[in-house]
Amino acid sequence: MKKIIFGVIGILTITLIIYMVLLNYNEEYQFKKKMRKSGYNDEEIITVMEMIPKKDYDIILKREYNDSLIDIISSDDFKENYLDMYLDYYEKNSDEDIQNIITIVNSGYDLDDYPASSLLAKLVNEKYYIYKNTARYLDYGNSHKETPRKIVGLVNANVDLGFYNKVLASDLNDNNLILVNKFYYLDKTYEPDDLIILSGQYNGGVNNRLRKEAAEAFMKMASAALLDNVYIKNISAYRSYDYQVNLYDKYVRRDGKEKADIYSARPGFSEHQTGLCLDINSADDSFKDTKEAKWLQDNAYKYGFILRFPKGKEDITGYKYEPWHYRYVGTDAARIIYDNDLTLEEYYAYYVENKKS
Repeated sequence: MKKIIFGVIGILTITLIIYMVLLNYNEEYQFKKKMRKSGYNDEEIITVMEMIPKKDYDIILKREYNDSLIDIISSDDFKENYLDMYLDYYEKNSDEDIQNIITIVNSGYDLDDYPASSLLAKLVNEKYYIYKNTARYLDYGNSHKETPRKIVGLVNANVDLGFYNKVLASDLNDNNLILVNKFYYLDKTYEPDDLIILSGQYNGGVNNRLRKEAAEAFMKMASAALLDNVYIKNISAYRSYDYQVNLYDKYVRRDGKEKADIYSARPGFSEHQTGLCLDINSADDSFKDTKEAKWLQDNAYKYGFILRFPKGKEDITGYKYEPWHYRYVGTDAARIIYDNDLTLEEYYAYYVENKKS
């Protein structure tokens, strides 16, 4: 009896296998037949069948013949689950390079309404690309000869809008990462409630107050520098709105508004009002050549400070290079800014503002 049962099971199993083989053969045969009817040659059909699973055959068959399909699925960057999106985007951008289309679709962003281009393909691969800024990137990039990284940096920092245009109140909830620049301002009444005095070996100026966390970090940094025979001290930290009025007006009278704006902030737009930044040792260009300046560039980030207005980033910060001006942002942010050669504007746009939206 057992032999009969096992025999029946064996026959059924073999029958099922034969059926599946025939079914599979019939599906492939029917697919090939339909593909030939659509206009594909045998070589193209083989390529499609090697790259596309059966479940996606309908995606191919519902479209008219297009030899660019072969270019798409033959690309090293082809992703099977994006097949429909490649084809949809290609239909809207049939004159564009296939690789650009694949790169844009592979970004994972919903860019269907944006025409494919080599510029867009480069932009989506930038580390600090922000989707909501796409139209601005393209507008700026198409009218300025800049690298994709520079385009992303400038637009993220709002430079394309023009300094002091479309200004917004700084978000006080950002705490150590509060952004104050030529687009974000502080109310004239703002003063941090945790300012403490830098004294003794840590200070050499009248404006000698910093917010508590920043002050403690600066004193720790200055003590560490001393162990390396480097002496650093504050010469100007917190400044009130009224103080900045007098300072800025003095510079305008001396050099004119256009020149003054390069090195001095307008009242309410001065980072010094945050109580999180300070000028160190000497506010003179010669400071850049000192051992103190070199030590700060190499070590300040370890204590949560960044060089706020670095050389080569003047078009992003809106200010000339100031080797003496350091800003406290905390060690985590300072490390990212240092490692990736960012300004606070670039960091804030991607890691703070972008996360809010």
